[in-house]
Amino acid sequence: MIYIAMGSNQGDRLKYLNWASEEIKKIGLKIQNKAPIYETQALLPKSVPNTSDWTQAFLNTVLQVSSSNSIKPLELLFLLKKIEKTLGRKNVLKWAPRPIDLDILLFDDILMSQDNLTIPHTELQGRNFVLTPLKELAPLLNFPQSKQNMLQLFRTLKIKLPTWMHIVNVTPDSFSDGGKMNIQKFKTLLNTIPIFQQHIIDLGAESTRPGAKPISSDSEWKRLKPFIDIFFKIYSDKIFRPLLSIDTYHPKTAQRGLAMGVDIINDVSGLSTEMLDILKDSNGHYILMHSLSVPASREKVFSETQNPILEIKKWLEKKLELLNKHGVSLERIIFDPGIGFGKTAAQSLYILKNIKEFLHFPVRLIVGHSRKSFMQELMVVENPHHRDWIGAGMSLALVKKGVDILRVHNLPCHAQALQGNLHIL
Repeated sequence: MIYIAMGSNQGDRLKYLNWASEEIKKIGLKIQNKAPIYETQALLPKSVPNTSDWTQAFLNTVLQVSSSNSIKPLELLFLLKKIEKTLGRKNVLKWAPRPIDLDILLFDDILMSQDNLTIPHTELQGRNFVLTPLKELAPLLNFPQSKQNMLQLFRTLKIKLPTWMHIVNVTPDSFSDGGKMNIQKFKTLLNTIPIFQQHIIDLGAESTRPGAKPISSDSEWKRLKPFIDIFFKIYSDKIFRPLLSIDTYHPKTAQRGLAMGVDIINDVSGLSTEMLDILKDSNGHYILMHSLSVPASREKVFSETQNPILEIKKWLEKKLELLNKHGVSLERIIFDPGIGFGKTAAQSLYILKNIKEFLHFPVRLIVGHSRKSFMQELMVVENPHHRDWIGAGMSLALVKKGVDILRVHNLPCHAQALQGNLHIL
C-alpha cells in the first residue's frame, strides 16, 4: 500500500485537493481510503517575506492508494511532480505558498534513500499535519525499521491536532438541543461548517440522558434514515467528505447503518454480544464506550472507594481481548471512557485530569465532555449552551494531553479556540 500526503495553501484549497486526487486516479492509482482534512499553520522560514500569502494556512490530508500496474517509486515521484506542475505549482523557495504539494510517505515495505526521494519520508515522524491524518487512516501501521506504529508516533508529538466529531441530535428530547434539528438545518450545517473542522458527524436519534425513555430500534431508524439519505446525497459526487457516525446501542440500527455506508458505530452500551456479531461481519469503525447503565443513571455510579481509572482499565482490557479473540482489528476500535455514564461529577473530572492513563492502549481515544452536567462542579451554569466556553477550554487541554478525537456540540466554538491556541504555540 502507498501513502501520499497532500497539502494546499493557495486559492481554493479544497478544490486543489480534489483536482489532485482526480489526477492521481488518472495515472493508474486506485484510492483505497482517505483521511479527514486538517487545517494547519504554514511552516515559515526565519525571515518571512512581507506578503500575506506566506502565512496562509494549509489544508492537509493523506491518501491510501494501490497500483495495478506495478508502478515504481521513482516513476510515481515523476508523475506526482508532473501533477503539481499541471495544477500550477512552480519551483519556488522552500516553504513558499503553493496550490498543491504531493509527497510519497510510505511505499509498501520499501526503504530507499536517494537525492530526490527518501522512503519513508524524512519528515514523517515529526510533522503533526502528516501524522494526524496518517494515524486516522492506519493507527497500527508500523513505521519501517521502528517498533512504533503511527498512533504511538503521533503521541510523541509536542503539538498535536485533534479530530473533531460534531454532535448532531435528531431526537426531540436531547438534554441540550432536542427538537431543534431538521433536514433543512442539517443541509445548512453541512454546507456552512468547513470540511476541515467537521471530520466526523455523529447522528444521534435517542437520548441517553438520565431519566430518558428508551425507544425501539425501528423508531430510532425512522428518525435517522432521512438524515443518512441526505448526507450521502450531498456527498455522492465528492471525493472528500466527513466520516458519518451513528450514535446507537441497537444492533439492528447499527446493521442498517453500516449497510448504507455509515463509517462508525458509536455505542454507549459497551459492546453487546449482538453488536460484536455485527462488527465481525463488517468493516466499520466502532466506538467502545464504558458505561454502567443506559440511559445514564445518577444512582448507578462508581462507589467512592473505587478508583474509576483502574476500574475502566480493567474493563477495557477485557473488551479488547474479546475483540481480538473474535478477529476484530483494533485499528477499527476507538475507546471512550464515558464521561458522566456511571461516574459522579468528581469522578468525571478525575478521569479527564488523568486521561493520559489510557494512552498506552493500542486504540484511538475519544472524549465526549461537551455540555455535560459535571461542569456544574466548576461553575454554576444551568443552560447547557453556556457550558460551551468551559468545554472549549477543556478541549484545548485534552488535545495537549493526547486525546485523538473530541466529540462536541458547538464545533465552531471549540475549533476556533484551538486555532487561536495553535497560532501562538
